[in-house]
Amino acid sequence: MSPSHLRTRLVLFGVTLTAVCVLAADLATVQRIGPPETLSDSLRQAVDDKGYRVTLDDGWSVEFWFAKQLKLEKKETPGALYPDLSDGQFVALANFPQGFSDYRGQLIPAGFYTLRYQTIPQDGNHLGVSPNPDFLLAIPAASDPYHEQNYGLTKRLALSRRSTDTGHPGVIAMDAAGHPGAVTKNDRGYVMFNVAVPADEGKTETLGIVLKGTAAQ
Repeated sequence: MSPSHLRTRLVLFGVTLTAVCVLAADLATVQRIGPPETLSDSLRQAVDDKGYRVTLDDGWSVEFWFAKQLKLEKKETPGALYPDLSDGQFVALANFPQGFSDYRGQLIPAGFYTLRYQTIPQDGNHLGVSPNPDFLLAIPAASDPYHEQNYGLTKRLALSRRSTDTGHPGVIAMDAAGHPGAVTKNDRGYVMFNVAVPADEGKTETLGIVLKGTAAQ
C-alpha cells in the first residue's frame, strides 16, 4: 500500500471514529463511579467496586454495578441473544435516582434494584411481545438482599411486581450488544447501554441493556 493510500485510509478511519464518538456524546455520557452504599453485605460483595453512571442527553441517569463474575451455562431458548445466562441469574445492581420507565411503560420508582436475567415464558400470553426473549427483572434491593439466592419463576415475578406495584413485573429489555462502554441506538430507535461483564472460565459476556424504549402498544 502506498503512503498516500495509507494516509487516506487513516483519515477515513479517524473520521469514522469521530462520528461514532459524537453520536455517543449526543446520546449520553458514561462515567466510572465507586462502590454502592447502604446495601446488604451480600450485594456489595457480589458486584464490582467500580460501577457506571450513564446520563442521557435529557438529564435522566442510572447507575449500574455489575456482577463480579457471571456464571455461563448453555440453555436452549429459541431466539435468545444470551443463551449462556440462566433464568433468575443475578446480573447487576441498579440505582434509578429519578425512577425508570420499563419496557411496558410502567414507572419504577427511584431507588436501588437488583437485576436478574429472565427469558419471556414461551406461551401464548407473551407471543410477539418482543423480537427476542431476553429481559432483566427489576426487584427492589431490599426485597432481594441475597444475590446467590435463585428463586423459582413464580417467586421472581412476585418480587419484581413490587418494583411497579402493578400486576406485572418490572421488565428491562435487552438487545444485541454493541461496543462495550458505549451508548447506542438500535434499529428500533431504543437507546442502549453496552457493557462487558466478566464471566467464569476467563470469558466475558457483553450485554446490551435498553435504557429508553417501550413495547409497541
